[in-house]
Amino acid sequence: MATSLCVYKYKEYLESVNIELNGAIVVGKSFTIDGFAEKPVRIVTHAHSDHLHGLEESIRYSKHVLASPITLDLIEALGYINSDLLPFFKLKSIPLNYHQVYVYEDEEVEFYDADHIPGSVQVLIRLKDKKLMIGYTGDFKLTSKTEIMRNLNVLIIEATYGNPYYNRPFKESVPQILLDLVIEGLCKYKRVYIYAYHGKIQETMSILRTGGIDAPFILPDRAYRVAKILEEKHGYNYGRYFKEKNAVFNKEKYIVFKHFNSAKDRRLDGKGLHIVLTGRLTHEPFMKVDEYTYVVSLSDHADFNDLVKYVEYSNPELVIVDGSRQGESEALKNTLLEKGFCSIVLP
Repeated sequence: MATSLCVYKYKEYLESVNIELNGAIVVGKSFTIDGFAEKPVRIVTHAHSDHLHGLEESIRYSKHVLASPITLDLIEALGYINSDLLPFFKLKSIPLNYHQVYVYEDEEVEFYDADHIPGSVQVLIRLKDKKLMIGYTGDFKLTSKTEIMRNLNVLIIEATYGNPYYNRPFKESVPQILLDLVIEGLCKYKRVYIYAYHGKIQETMSILRTGGIDAPFILPDRAYRVAKILEEKHGYNYGRYFKEKNAVFNKEKYIVFKHFNSAKDRRLDGKGLHIVLTGRLTHEPFMKVDEYTYVVSLSDHADFNDLVKYVEYSNPELVIVDGSRQGESEALKNTLLEKGFCSIVLP
């Protein structure tokens, strides 16, 4: 079915959902998700900056800000809110656990696990007056923890890896490969440097601890704050870790985490193994860049096949592919159309 026919067939649904140029997912009369719109309730799916656009405007305008307890804590800890607005953020924030239902007038919100980063959620909204169920995946990874939203009239799905090029058939083996590289690096150099974005840093810490590695972690300031909050308030356990500026290096083995963007400045002096984590490596689970550096394909997003699988499992009437963020929305839409799903891209 062509996109124009999908728009015509489901034009009544599209009166209740839109994606604005600023990335705001607008649903019903009451809700805006992951971007600012003049709605009484702002929802935040997770604490990544591209999903926090316009949050300070929402704090000023909206009556409530909804997110998981972890996400609300991380927004504050990572300094995403101006100190002048922080009291209003705390006043308007409503923590919502998975499957706890929030009601605003005649519209309901329920969160589902997205297994993307700590605290990340998918959003299910029921518009009771129109008898519509609209789901938004946000960023997600398709694992045994990920919950599939079903019986939807409309599914709004991310498209970060929406091109068939972005498939990682080896993804199940990547955690063990990462463990093996870290063990090799610790044995050979006693120092391993890992470069990743926030969220992926915490995922890697958990992988290493679960895999039996007990070397202390050295963390940049923001990652250290995140680890403290997740341990003290939300039951995570990362073993020994230290803030980078307070660390005293000796002959002990260490794993040093750094932000992904600092990988270009790494020092190849033979004093450590460097591991760069990215979801963009698609044809091999890892690649050796130079004598001291590996790139490893560890992603916290669904790859192309998983995006398609999610839609197949969910089986909604209409799929809206989010085209407001970095990704391959047109390629994903075209594949879904070929598979018989009514699909469009917004905005």
